[in-house]
Formats: sequence, C-alpha cells, structure tokens
Amino acid sequence: MAISSPGLGSGLDVNGIVSQLMSVEQQPLVRLNQKEARVQAEISAYGTLKSGLSSLQAAMEKLTDPETFRATRATSSDTDVFTVSSDTNAVTSSYDVTVDRLAQQHKLGSTEFASTATFGGTAGDELTLTVGSEIFTLDLSSAKTLQEIQSAINTESNETGVTAGLITGDSGNQTLVLTSGSTGYDNRVQLSFGGSLNSSTFNFSMLNRDANDQLLASEAELDASLTVDGVSVTRAGNSINDVVDGLTLNLQSTGQASVSITADTSVAKSAVSGFVEAYNSLKDQLSTLGASGASGSVLRNIENQIRGVLNTSITGLGDYSYISELGVTTNSDTGKLEFDSETLVTALEDAPDSVTGFFSDEDSGFAVGFSALLDGFVQSGGTIDSIIEGGNNRIDSIERSRESLERRLEDIEARYLREFGVLDGLIANMSTTSDYLASQLDILSNLAGGGRNNN
Repeated sequence: MAISSPGLGSGLDVNGIVSQLMSVEQQPLVRLNQKEARVQAEISAYGTLKSGLSSLQAAMEKLTDPETFRATRATSSDTDVFTVSSDTNAVTSSYDVTVDRLAQQHKLGSTEFASTATFGGTAGDELTLTVGSEIFTLDLSSAKTLQEIQSAINTESNETGVTAGLITGDSGNQTLVLTSGSTGYDNRVQLSFGGSLNSSTFNFSMLNRDANDQLLASEAELDASLTVDGVSVTRAGNSINDVVDGLTLNLQSTGQASVSITADTSVAKSAVSGFVEAYNSLKDQLSTLGASGASGSVLRNIENQIRGVLNTSITGLGDYSYISELGVTTNSDTGKLEFDSETLVTALEDAPDSVTGFFSDEDSGFAVGFSALLDGFVQSGGTIDSIIEGGNNRIDSIERSRESLERRLEDIEARYLREFGVLDGLIANMSTTSDYLASQLDILSNLAGGGRNNN
C-alpha cells in the first residue's frame, strides 16, 4: 500500500527533517539578503548625501548673483498716496513726490434709451471702436438693441480691450457704457460711425471724474500727473518705473509723500546665513552617513575638498581675500561655520563692490568656484550618481545570484523529499516485516506452549 504523506508509514518527521536541512542550505541566501541590505543602505546614504550637497549648492546660487549684494529698499512716507519698490539699479537717495491726479480707464456713456430701442438697420451702418492701433468694427446693418450691441462688443474677436456694460436706471431705460481696458490718454476709446449712424445716434459722453467728483475737463486728464522734486511727470499708468532709475512708484491716491532709498543688506545677510546653515547641516550628515553605509574615504574626500575651497585665498577682486574677513569663520572645536553678520554689513558699507566681486565674480569668485565644485558631485552622471549606479549594479547582480540560488534550493529540497520518501518507505516495509515476524513468533510460541501442557 502506498504511503501518501511523508513519515506516515515510518513515523519519521520527514518534513521537519527536510526543513532543518534546508535551513542550513539556505545560509548562502541569507548572506545574499544581508549583503543586499547593506548595499541598499549604502545607496540610501549616498542619496541623502546628494540631497545635502544639492541644498548647499542651492544656497550657494544666491551668493553667485551680484544683485544679492546690491539690493536696495525703498520706503514711502505715506503708503495711502503711493507704495514703492526698488531694484539694484537704484542708488541711495530721497525724493519728494506730489500726486496731482491718478490715471484712469476711459469711460463713455450713451444717453438713456428704452430697452426695445434699436440702432442701425440699413446697409453700411456700423460702429467702430479704436484704441491705439487696435480697431473693432460692429456691423449694424441689421438693427440691434443696446443689449445686443453690448453682447456683440464683448466678444473674443474684439481685441481693443474695450468692454461694454449696460445700466438700467429707475426709469427702466438703459445706458450703454464703454470702458477702455487700460488707463491713460493713449488708451482712450475713439468712436467712428458709418452709414446712417453718427455721433448723435448714441450721444456718447465721457463719464470720468476727478478726485473732487468733477467731470474731467478733457481726455488728456486720463493720464496720471505728479511732480518728483518739482519735476512734472505725466504717465499713462499708475505704476511708474521710468522716472527714477531702479524705482517703481505705485500711485494710490492724490497727495504728497516722500521716498527714501537705502541699501538693503538684509538680502546679503540672509543669503550668507543660508549658506552657513546648509554647510553645517551637510557637515552633520557627513558625520553620520558613514554609519549608514557610505564609504568613509569618499566622505572624507568630499569634506576635504569643501574645506579646501573655504580656505582658498581669492585674489585680485578687491579688498577681501578670505571669507573669514566677511564674517564667516570656522569653529575650531566643532568644525562648523559661524556667521557674524555685522562684519558683513560693515564690509558692504565700506566696499560693496569688493564684497560683490569676492562672492560673485564670474571667473574666480568664491561662490562661483564653490558651486562648480558641488556641481561635480551632484550633477547628473557626477561623482555621487556614479557611486549610486555602481550600487544599483551590485543589487542587480545580487538579484541574479538570488534567483539562481533559489532555483538550486528548490532542486535540493525536492531531492531531499525524494530520498527521505524512499527511506520512509523502506522503514515502513521493515516495520511491517518486523511486526509480521513478531506475530509469527508469538504464534509458534503459543503452539509450543500448548503442546507441553498436553504431555
């Protein structure tokens, strides 16, 4: 009779025996998995390192920009009259500004008409809107109500920027209002008519009013009007950036206020402080990544190269040769950077061009050289990527070895099961024979015993 389960006939724990043997056979697989875990940890460590180096490079980019050290700040004595901003082209100065008039969008309103009134209706009837060089002609050869004219003007094909509104008064009559898309006299709405239509058809008139709620005397008053230190200025818009180099005035209302432009050292301080923080964060990473699997020699090489740039003399660019002269020094105990912002501010006040050149000279500036060094580490295909690629190749090799070993282990387990299956059968047969012989001996013994009793 066949034995359907290993050990059933013999009493041997075949599955348990094979399982223990396989535990021994699987030790190479365990070592492969451990090796893979170490390589994965190494890849992760280098990924963290690349992130830290990239963060340092991002902080360094701000120091490569000359505008970081030439920033200015403009303030208004009365932001209800105007707000201000400045860029690196502005110079330290102050101005008195009087805003006499704000720029407006031109508005034209028709007289009131019944909602059922129509306009046009004969061949050649048309209304043309002109703003600057843009022209839009509305065909009125088929009569239209004011509401239909409004819809026809407010279409995408109208590139003049003019929008049409419709106001219904207490009488129930309607007024068509045309509004220019931009402020100023040059962007005023000009009307012309064709066919049987003329200026009296709609009787449009200007609706714009001044700060005293009086109708503007002329379309020329659509422009903003102001004086800057007594110099008259007229502009089409309320954001004016071409009166004082580097200065933008954003007019809010009529009135008088002053502008003050000063050097804004906070931008440079923030950039240098950001660099110091990123450097110190990277140094902490370098101190811990070795335990995570990254090669100590690689980490030391990167740290030494970075430290070398910090200690390199920058010559021929002005009054400063070392970054320590601009407030960035190395703590002798921790190796981390420390930043004295007042030293940098003093240098910016005394020799701003020298500070700018030291950091951002495109040929040999400190930040430019530092960024180039970091780029060699973090760029696509750079040092870190090459190390990570090597790790991934090792992972692929381990995976191939694992697949081969797993197939071999399957074969070994199948062989063990076959061999112990045979052994199981032999033991079962031997046990059956043994039981049979024992029973026969018992019978013979009984027979022999019975015969002696008869005598």
